[in-house]
Amino acid sequence: MLLLGLFMWLNAYARLPELKMEDLNYQPDIRTVQLYPLTGDPIQSQLLPPIIPKGGQLILTFDKLTDQIERLAVKIINCNADWSVSQLSAVEYLQVYNEFFITDRQLSFNTKVNFVHYRFEVPPVQVSGNYVLVVYEEGNEGNLLLSRRFMVYESVATIHASVKNPVGVEEAFRNQQVDFTVHYGALQVGNPQQQIRVMVRQNFRWDNMARDWQPSFIRSYERVLQYDNFMLERQFKGGNEFRVFNITNFNTRLMNVGHINLRPHLNEVFIMPDQSRNGWAYNRMFPDQNGRFVVATVQGSRDPGTEADYAEVVFTLKSPELPEGKVFVTGGFSDWRLDEAFEMKYYPEQQVYQGVVLLKQGIYDYQYSLLRKDGSRDDIFLEGSHGQTQNNYEIFVYFRPFGARTDFLVGYKLL
Repeated sequence: MLLLGLFMWLNAYARLPELKMEDLNYQPDIRTVQLYPLTGDPIQSQLLPPIIPKGGQLILTFDKLTDQIERLAVKIINCNADWSVSQLSAVEYLQVYNEFFITDRQLSFNTKVNFVHYRFEVPPVQVSGNYVLVVYEEGNEGNLLLSRRFMVYESVATIHASVKNPVGVEEAFRNQQVDFTVHYGALQVGNPQQQIRVMVRQNFRWDNMARDWQPSFIRSYERVLQYDNFMLERQFKGGNEFRVFNITNFNTRLMNVGHINLRPHLNEVFIMPDQSRNGWAYNRMFPDQNGRFVVATVQGSRDPGTEADYAEVVFTLKSPELPEGKVFVTGGFSDWRLDEAFEMKYYPEQQVYQGVVLLKQGIYDYQYSLLRKDGSRDDIFLEGSHGQTQNNYEIFVYFRPFGARTDFLVGYKLL
């Protein structure tokens, strides 16, 4: 009997998910995770990345699809520039013990889908750099719910940057390059190429982060690093403006909504059928949020966190079957992952790809991505790419003093 109990415990332990230093939901009933700076505008705040200056404030919100309130805890992990766990102990970047409890927990109100809405104000950290916030069951760190990355910066290095179209007809038509300089005059730098690391990403996405760019020129006498990114491998595909839909109201069809089925227990929303835009001329018909989403309603809700309902959102892409690979619907709502939950199924009779995603009321950006048979991702195959596309770019400058045990984020620029 003792051996059987031990076997069952070991088997359950083996099934526990492994903590990863990335944005990840470890349980399928965790939905609509948002981590963003606390500002005066509750809607616009949701569109900001979780990057704050020292002394800033972050808010974490998420839902668990259940009607049972649970006791959940949070811890914060300091990471190096490459998101490996640093050698700092928690007492070096937190003034309090590194376990926090989520006390703001509310049941959904007047919704067809029951859920518990959790809200947590992230405590301030004392050291700039990369961090991962982890939520788990109180008293059981192995029972993970979610992890989310955030950054805290200090403006020690100065960044001057601009987004340009590359030289060359084909490159200028499709690509964008980010040129910038880093002034590190206030830092005690002996070897800038070794001690300073620079990262650039597009539209707040981790999957397209350009890492460890080397400077084109080092002007040591001015303490300046210059990055002129003429090489093709340092350019970003411009991509296309995102597709947008609005489901803030289930009683009327808003932007890009074709049909709504008001069902007793779960509403169903059909997005207008799409088709490939590759080869189309550039067109910025609707303003987008560069892949992000906001939770909101227009039905008199005082608290969208608890009163915005969920619906099955049906995406349809008109296309012949694509032998190149699998099709996914992606955006900030999917954390840009090509997971099974966001895969589109092909229906040969209608010649369409179709996928269903459970989403909370709000305004969403989305696009279609191709997972090629060799495992590579292609966001251009179905969307096209234009040099005129309006994108956000972020530049991160990390510095590690000699003998330090972590990388400090000493400069940040949002374009």
